[in-house]
Amino acid sequence: MAIAQVGYGDTHLEVTLPPDVPMRIVAPAVPTTTHEPLALVARAVDEPVDAPPLVEVASRAKTVAIVLPDGTRPAAANVYLLPLIARLARAGITPDRIRLVIARGIHPATPRARVETLLGREMMSLFRPVQSAPSTPEMNVTIADDPELGEVRIHRHVAEADLVLLTGGVIPHHLAGFGGGPKLLVPGVAQKETVLAAHRLTLDALVRPDGSIRSGAGSTEGNSFYAALLRVVRTFGKAWALNVVLDSNGAIAAAAAGEVGAAHARAIERYKSLYELPDPAPAGLVIAGSTGGPSADLIQCHKALLQAAAWARPGAPIVWAAPADQGPGHPALLPWFTAGKPPRHLMALRKQFHPYGLTAYSIKRLAKDHPIYVVSQLSRDLLRPMGLLPCRSLQAAVDLACEENEVSDAVVLPG
Repeated sequence: MAIAQVGYGDTHLEVTLPPDVPMRIVAPAVPTTTHEPLALVARAVDEPVDAPPLVEVASRAKTVAIVLPDGTRPAAANVYLLPLIARLARAGITPDRIRLVIARGIHPATPRARVETLLGREMMSLFRPVQSAPSTPEMNVTIADDPELGEVRIHRHVAEADLVLLTGGVIPHHLAGFGGGPKLLVPGVAQKETVLAAHRLTLDALVRPDGSIRSGAGSTEGNSFYAALLRVVRTFGKAWALNVVLDSNGAIAAAAAGEVGAAHARAIERYKSLYELPDPAPAGLVIAGSTGGPSADLIQCHKALLQAAAWARPGAPIVWAAPADQGPGHPALLPWFTAGKPPRHLMALRKQFHPYGLTAYSIKRLAKDHPIYVVSQLSRDLLRPMGLLPCRSLQAAVDLACEENEVSDAVVLPG
């Protein structure tokens, strides 16, 4: 009898498989930091990739904007801000000439208490960070006219700074390949219309020509969405990046800095050297966990479902642990589940795109291609119209999946 644990928000659930179902647990070898995180960041900013050191770059600036990820993107900003601020001070940049801007894309605003946790109390009181304002046009200004995105508008504190430091963690991202890098500018601090224009390019990243779903996580090559974001950053011309890779405890295990594209590529290399998973070997049942603590919502949990689908044989059942402690995640998500069957839904998306309409399409299409047994804090009344099969517990979900399907083997993705 095989027993496994999978992530469920900030806790874990245990599940048992029948004795005749062999199980593989697929998880990266999780590193723990052996170097001092501050030293890793200091070395990165002093020995950057394809760019002068931060002190030299900052010495030519009067004002600096530091862009930081919101609460949905772990990054250890409270650690890496220290050597950044120290180098800016060495370059003559006083705190009153530094603005901290939280990149929220079109996510809900991060509560002040959560921002204080992310940055630290001293940074909060010294710099009084602001959050990007996707739905407030007067807070954004135009920085470019892009051939694919059209008018590009971002938060004015970022646009008007002499130097912009794009900072954040590198983890696989189902649309851009990897988070961090150019994503911190657009969609990070962009106006809503710019965010939507950029995400329209993700249709090709996530949807195959036949309408089926794939995940772009793990590679930026040939990704038109990522290419557009990088092009915008380089056209902007004032950005310099710091990207970090976190270990199992949330500590900084690697860092790379410098020119945005080159630093991001270096950080991705370091992520892969620490975390790289084997290529999927499809199974007859996939059990996927979702981690993220109490901040997790259905949109964030969806990423685990995409990963599970990559490991599932055609038509194989998926058991999805999707706590969604904070509900669906965005008011725009649920109305898209009334957009009709997948072909009609996809037509509506191509006519009037919304990124959470794409998330809804992905869930709906995956539920068409696989029976998806879900364990969640969302109500059955919400889950059933999505095409999902809600279950009272993870064990009940696994038992039902094995009862209703021919399951020869299983893969567990702990999350």
